[in-house]
Amino acid sequence: FYVVIAACVCVFVTSAALLIRYYADIAASRNASAQLNQLYQSAQESSSATAAPAAAPSAAPTAALVAASSPVPAASMDPSLLLSSASGADSLTVEEIWPTIYPDNPRLSVSSVFDELQEQNRDIVAWLSIEGELDEPVVQRNNEFYLTHNALQQESVTGALFLDENCDLIHVPTQMVIHGHNMKEGAMFGMLKKYKVKGAEFYREHAFIDFNTLYENGRYVIFAVAEVDIRAGQPHYLPFWHYSRFDSVEAFNSYVETARACSLYHCTVDVQPGDRLLTLSTCTGTDDNLRLVVMARKLREGENQLDLNMEVMSTYDR
Repeated sequence: FYVVIAACVCVFVTSAALLIRYYADIAASRNASAQLNQLYQSAQESSSATAAPAAAPSAAPTAALVAASSPVPAASMDPSLLLSSASGADSLTVEEIWPTIYPDNPRLSVSSVFDELQEQNRDIVAWLSIEGELDEPVVQRNNEFYLTHNALQQESVTGALFLDENCDLIHVPTQMVIHGHNMKEGAMFGMLKKYKVKGAEFYREHAFIDFNTLYENGRYVIFAVAEVDIRAGQPHYLPFWHYSRFDSVEAFNSYVETARACSLYHCTVDVQPGDRLLTLSTCTGTDDNLRLVVMARKLREGENQLDLNMEVMSTYDR
């Protein structure tokens, strides 16, 4: 009898200790995010306040100077014009459709917004925001370390949001994949489940993602939200982590169509060769072989915002 009581007490104490550790980790992770967020917001405000006039010289050549000295990169063109005819598409190489050089930052000047952030952690390479829902630093090292460490490299069950190790920011990637834990309290990528649970109504209110890296600022629009399988041969198999770049237009189109077919929504936001993709990935919490992915494409230069908003608002649940 006393042995049973002792065993129960031991289990209770161990469970209590683990629970305390769990919530302590969440608190530490939120404190780390808040600390880095304050640095990021301050740096953004300073950057905006001290921004030089358009005519002033800068560290990197202006778009006009780059255009004068070299051909316009294909990525700066509207993909619908880039591939307006079959013959035109056939004559372009993958490198021409998806250039590896940033058109507005060919010298890879690192944004000063990240100076203080990188003093806290050199692995911080980007910042991810979904208005009213998510505002977090993104780190990159390998695909293991930040599963168990927060953005200040402190051990934590929450981990951190991290860019896939195969994504090379120095050479413009066609797709960037960000991984994060699906925390029940909503920390890290815990909020992504709202796209599944609340459906298209939530999507329509949170269809845009801001993702600013060391080398560029970008705004993305979501075109698919899906539960996909990471096991080859399964009906909803989608090895999204394999594609930082694509070998052909056909491979890109096939990938996008597979994502659309798996999507929880019917979304008419178009995706075309020449577009760049951003994918947020987290576990579903029900099956270790499934991932909830939120897939977006970068807004194009000069894109008609009214038309895009209409496509977003016409999205509905399947």
